[in-house]
Order: sequence, then structure tokens, then C-alpha cells
Amino acid sequence: HGLVYLSAGFGRSEIIAVRPDGEGDVTDTHIAWHEKKLMPSKPSPLLVGDLMFTIYDDGGVATCLDALTGEKLWQKRIGGNYSASPLYADGRIYFFCEDGKTTVVRAAREFEQLAENQLGEGVLASPAVIGDTLLLRTNSNLYRLDDGTIPSAE
Repeated sequence: HGLVYLSAGFGRSEIIAVRPDGEGDVTDTHIAWHEKKLMPSKPSPLLVGDLMFTIYDDGGVATCLDALTGEKLWQKRIGGNYSASPLYADGRIYFFCEDGKTTVVRAAREFEQLAENQLGEGVLASPAVIGDTLLLRTNSNLYRLDDGTIPSAE
């Protein structure tokens, strides 16, 4: 989109979208948008097409922003505390909670929860994807979930 997205964490949770074509101090001239309310301090934001997805780590508030303008398209409390960054796969966003809950929502301009699953232990680390395989580290185990085996509430 021709923007650089900066995410600041602890003590100053905010996301800033900057046009990178300037020189020197561009604070007043090159900030495309700036969002401070309910932005994450630990999980990284996730850019999918023209949408940016975030999870407020200490309150479990999932947010979808228009990546070009910063407009909040939706904000929904899904509960819990979050350290892991959200994951995008196959049109879905996965939010992994510190208590082991995974909330799955559609990667869309309107909120739609698709599933909620519970592991027996917490997730602090961001998951990794290799092809059709999801690697998920919990407090005491490493799980490998292959294509077609990701649990669903359906």
C-alpha cells in the first residue's frame, strides 16, 4: 500500500502508518494514520490485503482496521489475554489466547466468528506455518497439526 506500519508496544500501544518517501523529520507530514485505542503491546498486527487485524493483549479485544485509512471496521471482545500474534490461513484469522482458547474469525470487513476451540494448556508463542502444517507450542507441548486436522467447532 506504499505505507510502513509501525507497532509500538509496552507503555505506548499504538500503530502508526507512515508514507516512507520523505527525508528528515516527517512526523507532521508523512503520517497517513495513527491508532492508539486498544492496540496490542505484545502480539504483532496482521496485514491481510487491505485489512489489518489486531488483538488487544490484556483485554481480548479483536479489531479490524482499514489498512489504508486506519478506520476501525469492527471491534469485538473475544476475551482472554494474548501474547501470540494472530495467524492468517485460508481466509481465516486465528487468535491464540494465553489460556489455550483459539478463536477463529473470517478475514473480512465485518466480524464473523467461525469457531472457538480449547486446548488443555496455554499458548504464549506465536504459531508457525510450514505448507499445510501448523506448529503450535503450548506451555509444555509442541503440536503439529496437518491440513484437515485443525480442530473446528463445526
